[in-house]
Amino acid sequence: MADSQRLVLFVFSGLFGLVIGSFLNVCIFRLPRNCMSIVGPRSRCPKCLNWIAWFDNIPVLSWGVLGGKCRHCRNPISVRYTLVELLTGVLFLVAGWRALHGVPAPGLPQAVGFALEAWLVAAMIVCTFIDLEFRILPDEITLSGIVIGLAASAAFPFLHGGSLLDLEADALPLHHGWHWLPGHGLPWAVREPHLASLLASLAGALAGGGSIWLVGVLGKLIFRKDAMGFGDVKYMAMVGSVLGWRGVLLTFVLACLAGSIFGIGKYAAVRRMGYVPFGPFLSVGALAMLFWAPLVDAALAAYLRGTHHLLDRFIH
Repeated sequence: MADSQRLVLFVFSGLFGLVIGSFLNVCIFRLPRNCMSIVGPRSRCPKCLNWIAWFDNIPVLSWGVLGGKCRHCRNPISVRYTLVELLTGVLFLVAGWRALHGVPAPGLPQAVGFALEAWLVAAMIVCTFIDLEFRILPDEITLSGIVIGLAASAAFPFLHGGSLLDLEADALPLHHGWHWLPGHGLPWAVREPHLASLLASLAGALAGGGSIWLVGVLGKLIFRKDAMGFGDVKYMAMVGSVLGWRGVLLTFVLACLAGSIFGIGKYAAVRRMGYVPFGPFLSVGALAMLFWAPLVDAALAAYLRGTHHLLDRFIH
């Protein structure tokens, strides 16, 4: 593939993300309110109820041209809409770069990988912003997401460790071959590739949902109040169906780390904690494992080496 073609596809991935981000704003507004379908009618100003024309609904650009206000009644339009569009566009660019960088001739694996990463990013953005405002994680996203993750894994075994050559040879060395996503397969051998990938995805869903559920049960026993909502359980099951058992467990560790840093900083600033939804921190952890799993592995290995070195010095 020529560099010019690669550049066109890369730019398109970002523009596509901006357009999808505009649709995600619709989902973020309508899903928790259960007020109307996410596909119709078209958007309108919540104050004056005028329909928003297509030229006033261009991602990012229209908000800037209108000065963040409705054309008709000048009611302020939240900057969140533009932030969601920009965030989606940037993350789609990252997914596009991962699909195109260093690949002489992108094909089916890259196309499927980009599609799955883009879908998961979009699902996490919707869940994150709804959780921040309404403290819920919508079943329309999480439950359907579990099905999508399992189905994609069953249809495309290379997502969890099997290469296309392995599929042609009807063999699946689970810990060798081409990895698109950080699913690390299963600790036992399953020769049928589609079944093996489905089981790896199912193991990830059970590990993700089960870990959050267990923390919630233990937290309720210790603190005598709900520590985790069941929405978090379904959300992590969705993430685990894509990332696999190892990826989703590291997602949980990263989420706890990010939540702790945020909690300490908030308490230091305002001297109180209040309620903090855990969903956004789960999204941060999942995003890190989706795009930067090798860096997370390297940081974890460095931490373990440093800990081992300190223990050796302390003991000896």
